[in-house]
Amino acid sequence: MQELRVRLGTVTPLLLHGADNRTPELRPPSFRGAVRYWWRAALGGVIGDKNLDGLRELEAAVFGSTERGSPISLRLGALEIQDAEPKPYLLPHKEIARTDGITGSFELILTQPRHDDALIWEAACASLELALTFGGVGQRSRRGYGALRIVHASDARAKPFPTTRHGWKAQVRRVSQQAIEVAMRIAIQILGPDHLGRVESLADYPCATNAGLIRLYDIQARTAMEAVKRFMRQTKKKPAFGGINPRQASPLWMRPIQSDSSSYGLLCTVLTSDFQGADYDYVENFLKNLGGEPLKVKGWNTL
Repeated sequence: MQELRVRLGTVTPLLLHGADNRTPELRPPSFRGAVRYWWRAALGGVIGDKNLDGLRELEAAVFGSTERGSPISLRLGALEIQDAEPKPYLLPHKEIARTDGITGSFELILTQPRHDDALIWEAACASLELALTFGGVGQRSRRGYGALRIVHASDARAKPFPTTRHGWKAQVRRVSQQAIEVAMRIAIQILGPDHLGRVESLADYPCATNAGLIRLYDIQARTAMEAVKRFMRQTKKKPAFGGINPRQASPLWMRPIQSDSSSYGLLCTVLTSDFQGADYDYVENFLKNLGGEPLKVKGWNTL
């Protein structure tokens, strides 16, 4: 059996709840969904966005489907609460406390009970690291909540998260290139080399494309939540950032990162796709006006 154990610490509160939608609760399906989302984003970067049957097959090979069980198991250990936290703000730029969050540390255990295919295991591990690096888990994860860091891992397949801006630049490049490489190998193995291809315009679903954006900001915030609030205060309500009428998830992912021993910055990632209200010129100009440094990663957002 293959097994990877990672100790995760919350950078910002996790907004996850149980059946009553109020009581904070660690939920493995939420983590599994996040990992699967970023695996799909990597797959789109190597097979394009038109081969939906191929996409479903490659997703199911790692994370299963309604017709096919997954060879990968994901479990969560007990939460260890470190510090008492006040109620977090669901909208961090507004002083409205709406829900309790989860803070502390816990173990995530990834296993492949039957070691049938080493490439499937590589894809699961790469997807996990990709999801934890770029995104978060739970409500408001696109706007900084639910951000986690790897504190310790049982083997070198996952590395503790960096604590410097330079370290984060290396982290972003390593995990995104690794995910694209594994996605390409598994696509060739299952679908064949004739099915490889890049998205030529806006994708039909959020995935790695040449139009995608990655930007690092060293804003010298004292805490991770201060970094989130400062970003949100500058973000205007625009259809380009998604919305509820019509309901559309934002193409912009933002998470706080530790830029040195005593301050936090931001990592912003844009996964472009075609949706009503899409305006990537506006999004790009908005991110540029905030400053920061753009990152180009071969295979992820550049050829």
